[in-house]
Amino acid sequence: MLDARPAAGKESISTDSFSVRSKITNTPPPIFHDRVSREDNILLQINSVRSQIVDASLKRSFLCDHVEVVGLTTNLRLLTEDHSDEREFANYFLMQEREFKIKSDFVYADLKNNFTNPVWLANRTIVTPTYEAAQFVNDFLLTRTLGELNIYRSSDTVDNETLYSIKFINKLTPLGFSPHIIKLKEKRCIMLLRNLNATNGHCNGIHYIIVTLRDHVIETEIASGPYAGSTLPIPRIPHASQEMEFPLTFKRKQFPVKPAFALTCNKTQGQTFEQIGIYFPTQFFSHGKLYVVSSRVRKKANVKKIG
Repeated sequence: MLDARPAAGKESISTDSFSVRSKITNTPPPIFHDRVSREDNILLQINSVRSQIVDASLKRSFLCDHVEVVGLTTNLRLLTEDHSDEREFANYFLMQEREFKIKSDFVYADLKNNFTNPVWLANRTIVTPTYEAAQFVNDFLLTRTLGELNIYRSSDTVDNETLYSIKFINKLTPLGFSPHIIKLKEKRCIMLLRNLNATNGHCNGIHYIIVTLRDHVIETEIASGPYAGSTLPIPRIPHASQEMEFPLTFKRKQFPVKPAFALTCNKTQGQTFEQIGIYFPTQFFSHGKLYVVSSRVRKKANVKKIG
């Protein structure tokens, strides 16, 4: 059984096919030797790779010519017991354009009393389709909590300042970059944007609580999970742009973090939350993105449209 195989490349599944065939017989048998391979409908979800390597995806593999699609439409677990809430939640995934009517504070209704609770903060977020929308929500929610606001500006340099001014560079935020301006408060939740110490759990996408804010370092600790409480001093680190993304190259030195009150759809993939609000002032770019957002929680009642 191969779970979420479309997330891997075509070479990976080709290797799996060869391994299965070689274990069963020495003669070249059919693809996967009539064994069943379970492939989740993760093709609806977001592919994090660049368009230049789409050719490496499963759909470009010669194995796709031998695939027979079998739909799993009956939830056997729900047939054995009375799980009306779960059954309704399962059906909800098929209704991507459903209307939502709720209060705007669905996710952070008790923020003033819980903004120092790391577990409470890490288990909820607001999901948006764009970085600009996420930044707007983060700035708005920061103003609703007490504490001193610290503003950090990056140090940007460009190869040719004659053609591109620093003010123009400040407005750019390439994929994986920290923004030029970061607004933070102590005891708030942030997300790490780089792998700094993977062995000890300090990876891209992990949520932290700010312990102390300094000019050149941020003292943090992991908010939840198996490494909860593990501390990490985060320094400013250099980011370098790629020519394939912009017709110029520039460098930015900034803290590799961002506030985590709101996240883009891409950043939520692979995570599970207790409560999610969906805020989309603009439409999502693809059908699969709304599916990704909806599947970040376990129950339908825990995800709502908030604007």
